[in-house]
Amino acid sequence: MNEEVFNRSGSALNSNCLLDRKVIDIHAHMVGIGDTVKGMFSSREFLSSPAFSSMLMYLKTPPSAATDAKIRQVLLEEVDSSGSIDYAVFLAMDGVYKNGKFVAAETHLMVPNDYIIDLSRMNKKVLFGASVHPYREATEMLSVAKRCVDEGAALFMWSPSEQQINPEDDRCIPFYVCLAREGIPLLVHSGTEFTARTTAFRADAYNDPGRLKIALDIGVKVIAAHCAPSPGEDAMPGRGYWEVLLDMLGTAEEKKWGLYSDISACCAPSKIGYLERVKLEINEGRISPKRFLYGSDFPMPAVDINYVKKPLTPGEMIEHMSGQGNHMDNHYRILKDFGIHGSIFTNASAVLRL
Repeated sequence: MNEEVFNRSGSALNSNCLLDRKVIDIHAHMVGIGDTVKGMFSSREFLSSPAFSSMLMYLKTPPSAATDAKIRQVLLEEVDSSGSIDYAVFLAMDGVYKNGKFVAAETHLMVPNDYIIDLSRMNKKVLFGASVHPYREATEMLSVAKRCVDEGAALFMWSPSEQQINPEDDRCIPFYVCLAREGIPLLVHSGTEFTARTTAFRADAYNDPGRLKIALDIGVKVIAAHCAPSPGEDAMPGRGYWEVLLDMLGTAEEKKWGLYSDISACCAPSKIGYLERVKLEINEGRISPKRFLYGSDFPMPAVDINYVKKPLTPGEMIEHMSGQGNHMDNHYRILKDFGIHGSIFTNASAVLRL
């Protein structure tokens, strides 16, 4: 973050006195189509995907109006008008790299670091979530990472399958060393990817949270996103990504790992079991509540799981979402009403680099 941390009124805060009471959404996305923003890119496949369509519908923005400027305006209005969220980490997304070279043909989504840096300078509620591909040429990769650190990155983000990053690849080690030295966490998409496409289907295996152990052993603070969902997990108890992550979280204290999970993208009927398990693990003392962090995956849609106990039809979902107010407040309220441990909403201040 920049030199000072501000509250909503604009007055500077001592970063060690009041941030522990701040609600920080660590997982929000700023997207675009690349019509005006240099380096912004969304592939034709992504722009025609159900995920992008759902996002626009949620933001009440017709496809014909979905310019970079309009999407930015709508997203920042939601952040600014939120009465529940003090700060939101918006995530950059680096492209696909192979042998040190950018591969445009296999990149489906890019959000430049510079764009998020500029937003964080313009808006005091926006925190910079950086993204640097570890397969860039080594000197370049470390140079870009250092610049992001210098510009106040609160965290770095990877989406392994989408960016085709194997977290166990030796090329990741210099990046891990850099993050461990700087004390900056790495937010990693974990579990099956339902939203962002990859051109290399073998890369889906890269989302296994078990592949993050090298980074943890080096000393990186790692945040496994989304509670690592796995299709058919109920039919294969103990074998899914979520069970792998739970085992790792349960042994994190013993192994001195800086391992956390965010609960982003969990406001959906299919994710109720994940949130119930989070509550159970905390209530029975197997996993400390400090291991879970608040994130929304905004602007992906959120459904009120407190009264929706079955999947909605498309028509029912549209009707449900159209009646919501501020989406960030709504997401916060849903999880509050669901009974998520209260500390989860404010744990991020002890993990992020602020």
